[in-house]
Amino acid sequence: MLAEELALAPITEAEWKKMSELIGELRKIQRDNLFVPVARLQLHYALNQIKQTDANDDTELSRLRKFARGVAYNIAAFTWPGWDDMGPIASEDQELGLSAARVALEFANQAEDITFNALWINGAHELNAKNFNVAIEFFEKARNKADEASGKKMASGWIALTELLEDATQKKRTRLNDTIAELRQSDEENGDFFAQQIETALNVYTRDE
Repeated sequence: MLAEELALAPITEAEWKKMSELIGELRKIQRDNLFVPVARLQLHYALNQIKQTDANDDTELSRLRKFARGVAYNIAAFTWPGWDDMGPIASEDQELGLSAARVALEFANQAEDITFNALWINGAHELNAKNFNVAIEFFEKARNKADEASGKKMASGWIALTELLEDATQKKRTRLNDTIAELRQSDEENGDFFAQQIETALNVYTRDE
């Protein structure tokens, strides 16, 4: 019977690790177009593991949900056009990314461990969908979640960007420039990197204007 065939047995821990290694190798050879489908396989595997785990095993469920949160975040990150480093992203992949962002946040809620990144990626995809008010709400929540001043200033930068994209005025442009400058000054090690991400997103979403 098929149910008894080894080929149909559950994925082993060793195979699971090899799948993670495969994702790393795809990044090395710049096959980002293959990253998302493999990550989706990971997400489905994690969801299946969650379903099969004893409902009273809080430790294992929390671990699996946090892992699933990370996988869903990666899918969302790889389907967001604002990085401007992966070429054109099809509209259906952008829709998948928005969904994955929501899934990441749901797993974060279930694990009772809502992270800055889970909130931020939702804001980024809502921004991409031009749901500006919703995006600002997520960025504000991310700002409240941030432990360090630089994280709070980074979130403020995304809020300022969203406000500018919703209704471009010189006042909002000045506010964004000031916020980006403060971000660069707040973190000598990473401030410029995070500021450039905001500037890149600004370029992406205004290049056709």
